[in-house]
Amino acid sequence: MPAILHGPFVAYQPQARQGVRKSWTTARKGTVLPHPEACNDAALEQMSAGESKLLARKRYSSGMKEVPVSVDLRKRIVDLSKKAAFAANKHGIEGQRRAQVVLVLDISASMNALYQSGVIQRAIERILGLAVAFDDDGQIDLLLFGTNAYPLPAVTLEEIAGYVERVILARYKIREATNYAPPLRLLREKYRAPQPAPAFVIFLTDGGNADRSATTEVIRELSRQPVFVQFVGIGKEDFPFLRKLDELPGRLIDNAGFMQVNDLDQIKDAELYDRLLNEFPRWLEKAREKAILDI
Repeated sequence: MPAILHGPFVAYQPQARQGVRKSWTTARKGTVLPHPEACNDAALEQMSAGESKLLARKRYSSGMKEVPVSVDLRKRIVDLSKKAAFAANKHGIEGQRRAQVVLVLDISASMNALYQSGVIQRAIERILGLAVAFDDDGQIDLLLFGTNAYPLPAVTLEEIAGYVERVILARYKIREATNYAPPLRLLREKYRAPQPAPAFVIFLTDGGNADRSATTEVIRELSRQPVFVQFVGIGKEDFPFLRKLDELPGRLIDNAGFMQVNDLDQIKDAELYDRLLNEFPRWLEKAREKAILDI
């Protein structure tokens, strides 16, 4: 899709939030879901806002040693944020445009080597660079998915060091099946309009799913919500289903993109950000036309 330039991108500066960003983990009636909790349909019916970041941090990180963020890692994230800001400006995303950056990660068995080798940790760091430049509060909302969906505490600059080892590998076995619908349903429940900013979802997976009909249904439902899903296929598989989702009929607007990356460590930062953001400006335009967004 052609980029439409509107003006310079302004790097993110932390400031007071406008409204409350929803937590993955607090029930509408005030009941905190146990962790880890598979986000099935019954659990989704109880999801809502309310849990503070501090409370989530304590509950999820209990018993885990915090890892200080090194000066070098901080500098790397700042450098990545500048590259992400350049890509955003290239695609015509103005400084006042904000998005809630969401990362959805596959924990099926075939992904295990990518977690153990540090590839996923480095990918999260690169997405955090995007969030610092682009997100409404400079953090990543993170979901794991396999057989079900599993919400995790937000990724921030203060918590990025060793996140995969401390938070993911310490609590989950990377050996589940692959179902796309559970995390998409959770996105559907969390990001109902109105939202302070649209959700820009980066959905990383390395293989086909077992729930194609359910996934198709949820993607169509999400087309009426302030959610754009950028699917990223990792590896040399052809990903025919994800390619079909990118062209799926029956949606209010085109709310999904697809890109394939053979090796996450080999793609340059600038190319990664450029490809991730390629279809998002067009979605913003269409979402405003259809009154999905009012910002």
